[in-house]
Amino acid sequence: MGYEPSLPENNDNVSHDQPVREFVLLFFGITFFLLIIFWVLGLLVDRAVDYITPEMEAVIFPSVGGSASESVNNSNPRQAELQRMVNVLRECIQIGYPLEVHLIDLDDANAFAFPGGRIFIFNGLLDKVLSENGLSFVLAHELAHFKNRDHLRGMGRGIVLTAVSTLLTGAGSDLTQLFAPTANFSQAQYSQERESMADEQALQVLGCHYGHAGGATEFFEAMKPDGNRSSNVFGHYFSSHPEAVERINNLHRLAGEMDLTAEKVLPLPAVLVSQE
Repeated sequence: MGYEPSLPENNDNVSHDQPVREFVLLFFGITFFLLIIFWVLGLLVDRAVDYITPEMEAVIFPSVGGSASESVNNSNPRQAELQRMVNVLRECIQIGYPLEVHLIDLDDANAFAFPGGRIFIFNGLLDKVLSENGLSFVLAHELAHFKNRDHLRGMGRGIVLTAVSTLLTGAGSDLTQLFAPTANFSQAQYSQERESMADEQALQVLGCHYGHAGGATEFFEAMKPDGNRSSNVFGHYFSSHPEAVERINNLHRLAGEMDLTAEKVLPLPAVLVSQE
């Protein structure tokens, strides 16, 4: 009887699975696991923020934005006018604690709500709005963030995202780079929801203070991208802010639901008009 070579029926040294299939299952399994962790810890952050009073916030975050605060001239008449507008508008959103406005000499068209009751406004923002109403909407948007404590929620969730990614995959590891886009996407979607909520509340503030929605879309009209917007059709899904066109359309819809018309706006206070 001749010898006929053959492979053993069972060989533990040979894998019969498909590597690509295993990688895909592992990747999506870990991704789903991380998203669940981020979601749960995010809820805990939101719950913790509810227990932080404005007084506690001022004690916990006294130095946030401190270097920028030190560079501000508190006698600046433009800053004084912005402070006056914030003080008036906050009555419509029922914020009982003091807020401090800081005007930063930068050309960026932006504003931020910082812990400790501080609003940072860049000079470039004043070049993008054409009316008092348009500026009031931007200020009211930041007031809404304070009302909802979004500045604390965003900071807390950012810390959680970084800490969990580092703990599970190691700082600067290839896995961190691989799973970071998924985690950032989840955080961006949450931020977009908070931004949309702040837009809606800012519109309510305009209705309270002026009796109409004139100027609500002014800033977004100025920031709207030129050319064919289809080139950015997916970009806003990965941004922390909805795109300008989407926000304009949403504000028009909300104004209709609130029965707010777009009436004549007031001119921008003379002290805020750029001298250039």
